[in-house]
Amino acid sequence: MSKQIAIIILLSFLVSCKVTKRATVVNGTYTFERHESKSRFSSINVEAYDYEYKNGLNAGVTVNDVYFDIKFDKEKKIIPLQIKASPNNKFNVRVLFPSRHSVKIDEFYFKRGDSIIIKAYLKEDNRPVY
Repeated sequence: MSKQIAIIILLSFLVSCKVTKRATVVNGTYTFERHESKSRFSSINVEAYDYEYKNGLNAGVTVNDVYFDIKFDKEKKIIPLQIKASPNNKFNVRVLFPSRHSVKIDEFYFKRGDSIIIKAYLKEDNRPVY
């Protein structure tokens, strides 16, 4: 009985959400995935990680020059930043953290029901601060 329930849950997830073919890695500093949901809810989801060790970072994120913070839960696990976004608009995302090179994703669009998932991997910046 429990196997049947697990199969039904898995199938319902696969039917309600599909991944389109656009999953891109740019210079190893971020991944960009576009998911489509039948719920027609549109969002941008951002996670930030250390490039070398893949630890979560509580980085700052700007979406079209509006600032957000990535948070952690009580177990120090990253809580992905989820921003409800209006479709058919141009978006610019920048992920920042002290002593790290920022990651920028410029001028992308998405349609109603798309969910964009960005995982940024920030490299160490050894330049001195003046």
